[in-house]
Amino acid sequence: MTPEERTRMNQERWNAQSADYQQAHQADLEDDLLWGPSMPPEKTLDVLGDVSDKDVLELCCGGGQSVAYLAQRGARVVGVDYSEQQLEYARAYIAKKGISAQLVLGNVEDLSALGTERFDVAFSAYAFAYVERIDRVFRETWRALRPGGLFAFSCGSPFLAKLKRPFSNEIVVEGRYFDRTPWVGKDEWGTAVEFHRTYGDWLNALVNAGFVVTDLLEPEPLLTENTWGDDPPFTVLEKVPATSIWRAEKPSPNGGRL
Repeated sequence: MTPEERTRMNQERWNAQSADYQQAHQADLEDDLLWGPSMPPEKTLDVLGDVSDKDVLELCCGGGQSVAYLAQRGARVVGVDYSEQQLEYARAYIAKKGISAQLVLGNVEDLSALGTERFDVAFSAYAFAYVERIDRVFRETWRALRPGGLFAFSCGSPFLAKLKRPFSNEIVVEGRYFDRTPWVGKDEWGTAVEFHRTYGDWLNALVNAGFVVTDLLEPEPLLTENTWGDDPPFTVLEKVPATSIWRAEKPSPNGGRL
């Protein structure tokens, strides 16, 4: 199976799942930026900082809730996603909020249509597990950012991905942490392909793209009910990090920050 075929399967499944996903999770997604299930929101974590009067790019923007949240805080936001159905939802959502933002249909492995050194901030929330050629994404993001620009993204903990499923109160390591074989699963919406990366893989991809890593955050989860349910259960979340949030910068010639 080629990368193009795996990308197409994920794209088709995301389109098929879009309506059900938005209906199920809109309560958790709206009016903030959610970095992952059971995670404290951006209002609490402040990963991106003050975005007022900044050009912001969201990679894999889905239904546009984060786009709207940041636009309401004074950012000029562009959202990119390869799902026509998600972007259709995003357009309606943004229109309902009465704000202005640009939505682009496209694969985040190629951001050439957006220009060079256009953005002050780029981010993605819990989506890169379904993107295979992450090295291309990081290089494209580096090119799209202005010198001194911030890049932040979240992903599931590489360790959590190797715990035995279905989850229970007992923590059992089932898979090899070093096994990068793509995981392929089928459900009512189609075929999903996920890509496992170690902490070292994420770090090396960022450094090789030219970024300087400044933070790796592993926030303690909110042990409260949410629309994703208890998967993994709170007894696991209390012990094992579920989400990693990376922050990196594109170096500025003078060493300053935007």
